[in-house]
Amino acid sequence: MATPLERVRRPEYTGENRCWPCTVTNVVLLVAAVGVLALRGRRRTAVGVATAGVAGIGLRGYLVPYTPRLAPKLFARLPVDPFGHERGSTTGSLADATGSGVTDETAETRPASTASSTASTDTSSDPSDDTPPDGEVVLTTLLEAGVVDLEAEDVVLDPGFHEDWRREMASLRYLDLEALADVADEVTPPNVDTRTRQQWGRPVVILDPAEGAPVTLHQGVAIAELAAARALEERVDDAVARAAGRPLRSLLEECPLCGGEVTITRASCCGEATPVGKTPQEKLVCPSCNVRFFTYE
Repeated sequence: MATPLERVRRPEYTGENRCWPCTVTNVVLLVAAVGVLALRGRRRTAVGVATAGVAGIGLRGYLVPYTPRLAPKLFARLPVDPFGHERGSTTGSLADATGSGVTDETAETRPASTASSTASTDTSSDPSDDTPPDGEVVLTTLLEAGVVDLEAEDVVLDPGFHEDWRREMASLRYLDLEALADVADEVTPPNVDTRTRQQWGRPVVILDPAEGAPVTLHQGVAIAELAAARALEERVDDAVARAAGRPLRSLLEECPLCGGEVTITRASCCGEATPVGKTPQEKLVCPSCNVRFFTYE
């Protein structure tokens, strides 16, 4: 039999799945209500409301009905994106710390006709060239190295590489955040420093290059891309291994964080709102962890 607390709890909006726009919105409303009561001299009532409100937000994630529907739309209108749900963006990438031209838009796997035409180009790496490889060069190199294969118009992972990648993800999954940052320090160039922090309640790895803006990697993305770079060590050069992390994320079949199944959906993530009249973009997500790993253009 469920306890009274279990009846009140909303696990889909609390814990690791906490809806931060809902929490922030309700905390602001609670503070305003308590402030009004205090100013009117109703201090005992204010204390009671504050206590009940904090408990409710802690257990449910929100107090005001329909907050999960309204808060994400409210935060979507902000000039900044505190929850990492910028349109077309999932998170940073290893390649971003070195200025790679591979983005979610260019990272998607291409039809066979496109990949075949690019495979005939010269993609050898020039050590004296500091320009990072673009999406076409990365895909071509992965094809030539046998990391991915073509099946009709789809690009699929080679079974051997897939197994190596899964094994590396499993080895990184249970590392604490500092240890994961140490792995990132080994994989990234010498001029990139790494550190960690909590961003809106979620652990992230920060890549801080000597030149350019710092790059934020959510923990799941960091595990996926660092594992991919490790699995690629003996297959391609370092620059391609780092740049390949983002496109390979589009082919994930299991969650780097929990090992569960990932799915492609158009549903909006918490903290994200789709403009009126627009169709939500397809996203690769882990429903259990409430984490997005790739946004398809």
